[in-house]
Amino acid sequence: MDNINREYIDEYINSLIKEDNEKLNKFRECCEERNLPIIHKEVGQFIKLIINQLNAKSIIEIGTNVGYSAIFMSKVMKDEGKVITFERSEKFYKEALKNIRDFGLDNNIQVYLGDAVNILDEIEGSFDMAFIDAAKSYYRIFFDKCLKMMKPGGIILSDNVLYQGMIASDELVVRRKKTLVRNLRNYLKYISHDERFVTSVLPLGDGLAVTLIK
Repeated sequence: MDNINREYIDEYINSLIKEDNEKLNKFRECCEERNLPIIHKEVGQFIKLIINQLNAKSIIEIGTNVGYSAIFMSKVMKDEGKVITFERSEKFYKEALKNIRDFGLDNNIQVYLGDAVNILDEIEGSFDMAFIDAAKSYYRIFFDKCLKMMKPGGIILSDNVLYQGMIASDELVVRRKKTLVRNLRNYLKYISHDERFVTSVLPLGDGLAVTLIK
């Protein structure tokens, strides 16, 4: 159960989502059994909508984990597009490479090992979409670095921005998360008020910010 919507609402919404790829379904189930932080099903469905709306062929992702979302997005692009993704954990990096190879997507997904804060500056090219799902305190840095590589009319998605409801209510904030909450609130204010962007924060999963680059 997530921390924004009631469980019965989540269950109903998820029941409407049709995923025909049985191999991808089994991969999701395996990740969920391991309690890995992969995208919520309803977030994935929204990402699918955005990729199709943009006719996206190039995506940059911050936070690979074991590769589920990169594989998911590549499949939505019908294996025709390119995903560049970053993972700082060597353990997850190696596992992601194995999973990507298992899905036959070596030529579609490129995984970089290391801190995206440093490696993003080395990336060349322009992208239709960015998906940020990594260290929450660095979202502003990730966003600004991705922004330089976005095509006009591109979209940047930032996942888990409501962070278990803490962003919306001081009563929920855990003491050791105060800095993270403050940084995320500042980030949401930045992408919501800057006139270069149009941003909507949606109560999907643990909060998804959708930012259109004018």
